[in-house]
Amino acid sequence: MSKIENKKIEDQVFEEQKFEFLLYVNDHIVCQRGFNIRDYNEESIHSLELKELMDSLIGMNNGSFGELGIIPNYLKQKSINLLWENYNPYSGVDGYKQPNKKGDVFKFEIKVEKESKVIGEFPNEFFTLNSKINVDIREIIPNIISEIRYFLSFKNYEKVLV
Repeated sequence: MSKIENKKIEDQVFEEQKFEFLLYVNDHIVCQRGFNIRDYNEESIHSLELKELMDSLIGMNNGSFGELGIIPNYLKQKSINLLWENYNPYSGVDGYKQPNKKGDVFKFEIKVEKESKVIGEFPNEFFTLNSKINVDIREIIPNIISEIRYFLSFKNYEKVLV
């Protein structure tokens, strides 16, 4: 296969990916992925389930016990691991220096056909991660995509009148 044919196939595959999600930190893209949804229901964009989707992905105080969404929970676990890696009970000096992150905000966006459909935000104040260095969500990308696919392929939705 020639380089030109290979490039055409790559462009065609990218064009077929109708959906994408983006994760930003202070309006800088950290992660961007394109994907398809089988049995996509266009009514899902105007439904109450879209709010439930965003809660399950980026929610900070879900349910009666204050559960975290997929992304904040992952960042919390990474923060805990980072603290334990830097913990040394035998040194008198604290081995971990808190990064200056005042005002850092994570933003999560879902696009359909390059058009933004939903955007949600959550603060970085609850995590010990340096948002400019330590944010790597590659491990949970399949979970994020499967959650989006699940919610956007329902047959029946509770419509929200705007």
